[in-house]
Amino acid sequence: MSNWSKQIIMTPFARLSDRLIWLSEHPIYGVMAIALVAFASRFWNLDGLGDIVFDELYYPKFAQNYLRGETLFDAHPPLAKYIIAIGIQIFGYAPFGYRCMTALAGSLLPLVTYELIWQLSDRRGWAWLAGWFVAMDGLLLVESRFGLINTYILLFGMLSQLCMVLALKRSRQRWFWVLATGLMFGASISVKWTGLAYAVGLVALMGYGWSRYRQTLNAAQVIVGLIILPIAFYFVQWIPHLMINPERDIWELHRQILGFHQNLGVGKTEPIHPYCSPWWSWILLIRPVAYFFEMRPNSMVQFVHAMGNPLLYWLSAIAIFIWLAFLIASNLRFPPEILTKILPKIHPQERSQLFWFASYVTISFAGHWLPWSLSRRCIFLYHYMPASVFAFAALALLVSVMWRSPLQEIRTLGSGIVGIIAIAFIFWLPIYIGLPISSGYLPVLMWLPSWI
Repeated sequence: MSNWSKQIIMTPFARLSDRLIWLSEHPIYGVMAIALVAFASRFWNLDGLGDIVFDELYYPKFAQNYLRGETLFDAHPPLAKYIIAIGIQIFGYAPFGYRCMTALAGSLLPLVTYELIWQLSDRRGWAWLAGWFVAMDGLLLVESRFGLINTYILLFGMLSQLCMVLALKRSRQRWFWVLATGLMFGASISVKWTGLAYAVGLVALMGYGWSRYRQTLNAAQVIVGLIILPIAFYFVQWIPHLMINPERDIWELHRQILGFHQNLGVGKTEPIHPYCSPWWSWILLIRPVAYFFEMRPNSMVQFVHAMGNPLLYWLSAIAIFIWLAFLIASNLRFPPEILTKILPKIHPQERSQLFWFASYVTISFAGHWLPWSLSRRCIFLYHYMPASVFAFAALALLVSVMWRSPLQEIRTLGSGIVGIIAIAFIFWLPIYIGLPISSGYLPVLMWLPSWI
């Protein structure tokens, strides 16, 4: 094909790509676009499914127990149920009441991710892409639309990362932001113990802060803000629970919770749940989780599938491996060929920043994903959610690098990645939000036999 023919074909796509890059560089419009998609998709017809969906069998009921002062046993710390109880107190024990606070948390998560990446890197493109990809993921959307608790882990965990960045950048307000970091970190742990994994990112950020700003926390700030305060917050949030359930002290309660998780499904010859999935399969999106299924008149079905955006998952997995190769190549002191093709002349300072950005997202990803390899209990795709956000950030970083390329073809390819992820989100949207669809159309959405 001649250069003239290529130009004829590429011109419309190049113009669209340039507009997309422009949107990412103008925060008023870019952030508004993220917020619009996030809030609209999370809150639209939130009470449309009036039935109990998946673990809504437990968490809204527990929240109601707290409001009524009734005894209960829960296998997780109580903070998320307290928050769900706020919605129930305002709107009543109805689907909107016990889902609205989770929807709010899920709507804020893309914006928090945007602000974290922006404050970390001063790169609007990377920040916008990271927030956009979080808004475009199906699993994060599904979990945000019901009375479930995993979304709160991510919101508080990402807020802890944001507060840490601000603590390192703003020396005059450092104590305030260190204490805010500790509170958010403690809040994440107070939803589920898996929130502890955000400590990995906090350590990585402290390393980056020293490298870029020559700023670090002193011993008192680390001990008080990042150790004592999260622990104190964690135990204080148990007080209302213990007042309602005085038959167990805090230590006996934790022994029972630990025993529950250690023994869930252990020793069974068959999985205790049809949607259990091994940790290594999550990155490939092999086994999603069906949350709701009901036949409707006229051969229609209503189906809610807790499934990530397939193209976003698969491309993010590729991005993680590319950045891992970049980190290895940087340590071995030979040029990372993929990036030198995208950016033929990488300034040493640019390479140093990319090294730290790639380190942060890959280390955080590994810190949330790899510990599940040690688990013997039945685990599900939604346990991958905290790791997935950092995988999305890795893909966003790669696309933002492509957008900085001097070659129009590379910039357009990066925009194409953004486009197909958005198309995939719309394509699978009916099974994310439970729209009635034809039973004959459902197989079109189920690309893999293991998705059913």
